[in-house]
Amino acid sequence: MSEEEKVTEASKAAEEKPAKNSVAKEIWEWVYTLAIAIIIALLIKGFIFDIVRVDGSSMFPTLVDNDRLIVTKLGYKPQQGDIIILDSNYKDREEYFDDLAKSEDKDELSYFSKLIESRSMPANLKKKYYVKRIIAMPGQTVDLVDGKVYVDGTLLDEPYYDGVTSSIDPTVEYPITVDEDNVFVMGDNRNHSKDSRSSELGQVPYDAILGKSQVRIWPLTDIGRTK
Repeated sequence: MSEEEKVTEASKAAEEKPAKNSVAKEIWEWVYTLAIAIIIALLIKGFIFDIVRVDGSSMFPTLVDNDRLIVTKLGYKPQQGDIIILDSNYKDREEYFDDLAKSEDKDELSYFSKLIESRSMPANLKKKYYVKRIIAMPGQTVDLVDGKVYVDGTLLDEPYYDGVTSSIDPTVEYPITVDEDNVFVMGDNRNHSKDSRSSELGQVPYDAILGKSQVRIWPLTDIGRTK
């Protein structure tokens, strides 16, 4: 091979190396950007807002099956009358974690331990979301009289419902005073709603609340604020 051919081969190799480095760099930049986007999306979904689908008719006619809602989380403080998304299995799951902690001679499980245990826990303890309306706040007293709802002795103004509200669980006695850091909830479709009138759900801890329903985004014909 002549000196000229050697120089030419060396030049080609020098040109190919930066080209390969450029492709690798571009691939890495795409992977990095995608990873950042996924992390940001997960943070937004976990802490700022979420989109949920209504399953069932417990909030009819305010909300109907398959409605899509935007639920805000960040900084949300429960208020009477709010429509909220709650985890109906929260209390049972926390009892499960408490029992595990006791079996390990611990006061409580860490967040990381709960995350690990949640992957193998019984299916009936996994998160299951309900959409309900807050009827009463901590310290307030709920009573059902002649098919009407009274809070602290005053008839509750309910423009979203004009039917009869009755007890659905003979083991639940009224009046009921709402515990600290809990809310009393009902569905707007009172005759077809499993809510705080049932001992199965009972009062809802603040920590079981995912967030507040703000806007219905589907179906398109019913887009608007939920109230």
